[in-house]
Amino acid sequence: MLMRYSLFLLICLASICKLYSQPLLHLDDGFPYQNIGKSISYLEDKAGKLTLNEARAMHQAGKFRPSDKEILNLGNTTSAFWLKIDYINKSKGKAFLVIDVPNIEHIDLYEELQGGKLLHLQAGSLSAATKGVVVSNNFVFNLLASTIDPKPQSIYLRVKTNNVLLLPIKLASSESLIENGTGKVRFEAMYIGAIIILFFFNLFLYLSFKDHIYFIYSIYVGMLFIYLVFFIRGYGYVFGQDFRSFINLYPHVFLSISCLASAYFSISFLELKKRLPKALFVYNILIVCWLLILVMSALGYKNMISALVNYLLMLSGLFLWAVAFWSYLKGHKPALYYIMAWAFVCVPILFITLSLSNVFAYGDYTFYVVPVGTTIELLLLSFALGDRFNTIRKYNMLLVTTQKERLEKLVHGRTLKLHDSVKMLKEKTLKLNETIETLEETNAIKNKLFSIIAHDLRSPFNSLLSIFSLKDMDLLTFEDLKMLLNESRRSIDTIHNTLNNLLYWAKSQMDGAMVFPTRFDLLTLVNDLILVYQPLIERKSINILLKADSDLMVHADENQVQLIMRNLIDNAIKFTPFGQCITINLKKDESNVHICVINEVAGSDRLNVTSFNAGKIQTPAYGTANEKGVGLGLHLCREYIIQNGGELKIGLHPDKVSLCFNLSSAQ
Repeated sequence: MLMRYSLFLLICLASICKLYSQPLLHLDDGFPYQNIGKSISYLEDKAGKLTLNEARAMHQAGKFRPSDKEILNLGNTTSAFWLKIDYINKSKGKAFLVIDVPNIEHIDLYEELQGGKLLHLQAGSLSAATKGVVVSNNFVFNLLASTIDPKPQSIYLRVKTNNVLLLPIKLASSESLIENGTGKVRFEAMYIGAIIILFFFNLFLYLSFKDHIYFIYSIYVGMLFIYLVFFIRGYGYVFGQDFRSFINLYPHVFLSISCLASAYFSISFLELKKRLPKALFVYNILIVCWLLILVMSALGYKNMISALVNYLLMLSGLFLWAVAFWSYLKGHKPALYYIMAWAFVCVPILFITLSLSNVFAYGDYTFYVVPVGTTIELLLLSFALGDRFNTIRKYNMLLVTTQKERLEKLVHGRTLKLHDSVKMLKEKTLKLNETIETLEETNAIKNKLFSIIAHDLRSPFNSLLSIFSLKDMDLLTFEDLKMLLNESRRSIDTIHNTLNNLLYWAKSQMDGAMVFPTRFDLLTLVNDLILVYQPLIERKSINILLKADSDLMVHADENQVQLIMRNLIDNAIKFTPFGQCITINLKKDESNVHICVINEVAGSDRLNVTSFNAGKIQTPAYGTANEKGVGLGLHLCREYIIQNGGELKIGLHPDKVSLCFNLSSAQ
């Protein structure tokens, strides 16, 4: 009896030792390229603060748990995990440790070498890789175990990520690593190429037909491509570490945009507003949920929403699939394409969700279920959109035929109206001839103005240049120079006024004069102008009599009013004989300020009032001291007074001329 109990205890003890023992992996040239999860023991570091020495101590104390799965599924957690792997390299070349998943954020590998040395390698989707790590859409660590005198080696791995932590880990020799990498790259290149072609094909259809459904579908394909290829399969490394880090920080931004585009595509493709309006309520709920996911992901709550996304994705897929069945039963035949296509999305999503819940075991093929299913779904939906394209084309052909018949009827009806159109054309031709005459007259005026400008502006400038030339040659005394400049003052004043008028006239001809009314004191403006013209007034011994009321505040464009008053005063000085008087009356009533400039003239019969009232530019006339203008002054005055709400009135008397207008008073 004692022997039986002793034997039973020995068997139990052997079983317990086997359960907690760490298997030693023998890497040789025939070692299979497969996951070694069942040969790994691990420890959860919830605080994420354990050091290597502390992890070693925990392993020696038996705190590490042996894994019973080929691919470790450590769940959606922010904890760090320590893993221990024991191996011996009996191959002819180097040993490599492959973490065959791209989106683990932080990885630290520690290998205990002979002689007490320690190899420390770092990598991760958010960490820059150290020398000795090859980063592609997985992480390949170059181990330094000796092949000359192979001895057991220990590897400690520390991994941490803010997402679902799946760990497909492989131990490989040089030959097995190369052999198994080629087929994987070819397979992934096929579905990546297919998605890219589908994206540009549908974008081309949108640009050709401007049908918004192709644009929505292009967004769906593009965002899904970024999520699947750059995040799930890890090809973001192609564009550098910064891009890879960005994709891994905000992956659900692209997934949520893709799901939103998928929902809007479903609404349009299945014609839900017409066929199933009741389903739109649930659609709106899903859209709001994905919008919240989008916002939370953009704010950096990646870990918080990772688990939620999986279940929301499954519910969204099942609901869209069910709605497609419902739409098909309601008579929408193209929904059959959607049902078949969406099956290749819903089934993989359901399988992945159950695998994450440990209902199904993870294998290497599991990582390709969603990309492959999605690619098939995109192909089938593209066939559906191609069928839609044929339907649109047939409908357009029908429209062309119908439109042709309508056009024939329209041509017959419009032929009957052609006679009336010819009659109207004749009338418009007469009006056009009148317009041409007006334009010819305007062109003649323009030529005349340029001729005057060429003569009147050139002569004073030539005179000034001659004076300066004589001065440079020291042929003039100071008194001579002063006398000549005083003589040229009148020409310069004329040039100044002429240029101002021409610039304002040119501006009004090009883009129209804009009125910017403000509140200002008219009396101050007039007093300032009288001071400006005081030299001309004194030269002709003219008296200016200003009769003004108090508080002459007006509401008008100050620059335009200044131009009006300057031209009226200049005109009065020009035609007033020597020693005579100019009167300026400024009077105010309840709503207006009335302005009159009255000057004595040698004969008022020279003024062509009829031509002025018709809005034509006046023929230039010489003043009492042979002053000459270009005929624009009064024309500009008339236009600007009208724009400021007034009207220029000319009063003719045998020996006097009055030019009067009014402005709005500023209350």
